[in-house]
Amino acid sequence: MSLRFICVEVRHNLRCANVFLQFDHSLTETEFLKIVVENDALTFREYSTATCVSLSKYFTAEARTISNLTVEECNASFRLTITTDNDEFVAENGAKRVDNKRRVYVTPKPDVVEGCQLLVLCKNCKCELSTTLECQRVREFPSGSIDMNEFFCHHGPKFDEVLIPQLTDFFYGFQFVVLNVELMQQRVKFKDGHVYCRRCLQYLGETMFSDKAVKIWNDTLLSKRILGENEADAIKIFNDAEMTPTCQLLHKIIDDTQVADAGVDLLLQKMHFSKVLLEATFPNRQRKYLLLQVLEKELQVLRNTKPLAHGSHNNNNVLHVELEPFKCFKLLYKLLDETEDEGGGVNKSEDRDSGDASSGTNDSLLLQSWKQDISIHTLKVSPTIFSTLLDELDDNALLLPELYRYTHDHFQLSYVFYKK
Repeated sequence: MSLRFICVEVRHNLRCANVFLQFDHSLTETEFLKIVVENDALTFREYSTATCVSLSKYFTAEARTISNLTVEECNASFRLTITTDNDEFVAENGAKRVDNKRRVYVTPKPDVVEGCQLLVLCKNCKCELSTTLECQRVREFPSGSIDMNEFFCHHGPKFDEVLIPQLTDFFYGFQFVVLNVELMQQRVKFKDGHVYCRRCLQYLGETMFSDKAVKIWNDTLLSKRILGENEADAIKIFNDAEMTPTCQLLHKIIDDTQVADAGVDLLLQKMHFSKVLLEATFPNRQRKYLLLQVLEKELQVLRNTKPLAHGSHNNNNVLHVELEPFKCFKLLYKLLDETEDEGGGVNKSEDRDSGDASSGTNDSLLLQSWKQDISIHTLKVSPTIFSTLLDELDDNALLLPELYRYTHDHFQLSYVFYKK
């Protein structure tokens, strides 16, 4: 069977489900494909094989209600009318739950305690990047989501002095640490305000506060604790196995842009769109931007996480599939690269360029508009997280037919899936 992935958007409040199918080859090459809708299952039949997808644990599909059938290249999609019989499942996934408590994202705390002695290592080559750090203070660093001077309505403290870590300070934020530059002065290489490992030249981060501090991305580091005369094994500084870094990023974005007014209805909070400008600096010191518009934050979906296995049918040549329940962010995204040329223009990467002569100018204006819009949240992330998120969005966008995948202004529609 050529069917590889199935994704079902379940919308209990609208009594419908949107089914998206991804095949391993163009459907124009398929001579026969039949979609059968039953109350408790969907069946996709070819000449000699079939794939049966069970739905009974989640909802009941109303037969003969298939609509909006779309077939394009390797994708097909359609809509079903549904009824929900499993109240426990519905309550668990939020369709009938009344909960006015706002989800609060908490920045993961590092595995560092005050009073310990610590060495910071390069994750790539295990080279020591710092002298021994006596951690007298372990503090969370401001996120940088807004101008820190706006905390005060009058002349406040000079933040370039208050926020510079001392030699015994360990400051941390979302997926980064901030240390005094003197701890790493002789162990790393500096180039135009960017920091690299002296041994393997891995890009680590950037300098801050006129080169008095360094901001190092967590995904480039390991830590080693000194215990008396011995040293413990190198470990990750942050350990949060419950959630992938991309999901952590999206949850942080939602929390940073959440409508916090206690009088705002929960439904309005869920409908609140979030626009975010992600920025990352890569090892070649080129900046890239990802424009995100989060359309839905807790959309319930059913999907298979691994491609359907060909040749694993039973004696009747029927492959039975059980989909897994997930929640997801549904969002629009667009990648822009900022060049260092004299014009300061913005160019899309070569494999994404549509060839339109005016696209570079339009992208430049779009980026400037997003940068100047105070209602749009801006967040700097590591190049690793940036690339991982972009790859995840590109892969998940392939679940959708091109008719739904692209907007008129060249944004793409995609998902980020999560379990919680």
